[in-house]
Amino acid sequence: MTCLQNEKNPFGGCLVQAENLPGTIEEFSLALSGSIQKWKNEGIRVVWLELPIDRASFVPIAVDAGFVYHHATERALQLTLTLVEGSYIPPFATHYIGAGGVVIDKDLNLLVIQERHHTRKHYKLPGGALQPGEHIADAAVREVKEETGIDTEFLSLVCFRHWHGYRHGKSDIYFVTRLRPVSTRIRLDETEIAECFWMPVDEYLHHPDTHVFNRRIVQAAVDAGAGASQLVFDPIEGYGTPATHEIYMPDRRVPVTLEK
Repeated sequence: MTCLQNEKNPFGGCLVQAENLPGTIEEFSLALSGSIQKWKNEGIRVVWLELPIDRASFVPIAVDAGFVYHHATERALQLTLTLVEGSYIPPFATHYIGAGGVVIDKDLNLLVIQERHHTRKHYKLPGGALQPGEHIADAAVREVKEETGIDTEFLSLVCFRHWHGYRHGKSDIYFVTRLRPVSTRIRLDETEIAECFWMPVDEYLHHPDTHVFNRRIVQAAVDAGAGASQLVFDPIEGYGTPATHEIYMPDRRVPVTLEK
């Protein structure tokens, strides 16, 4: 009997190779039945099965065999089958990631926006969600450009906030960066932004339409400046590359004094 082609993972499980799945429901059903028995005999703990969208008709067969949903993407559905009770199955992504920018020019003016969908006036900072595979610093620069038309350079990571109970019950992490403007002409995205302008930092910190959280963010960016608190990308030998790992550490050029 033909078994489904698979590869073992380091955790006692196996991953069925999606590119080698049978072409018909009948072939899949027969191969799956024999494969499950073989995997049990081999001591496989968990089976991971990815079904491309063109094999969606296989889902009922897999579910009837004991598979459950793990996650879905636009083009595929991932299912798992626990063969050894108590085996650990890592959950799918649990967080959204976003990034925004505190953009302050040489005259201490802050780039602020008013979002179009807000029901009340609320001056905030430009920013948004990261795209798959995008670095935090790049996302902040991109979002500022898209929403305001202002080109910027990344300076530092100021702070972040972690919020539970966001969209679809997931958590959200939002990074705030300090950016230097390299252009001044505003060209706002009218589909998302109702207002965009430069406001003196001191005015923003005391403006009645500034949320206390944004006020604290901007104050933190001002207090951090571009010196001791600046965070920079620091490649670590043997630990990924700048293309795959975005790492921030305190600037080693700034001496740190430890109190006894």
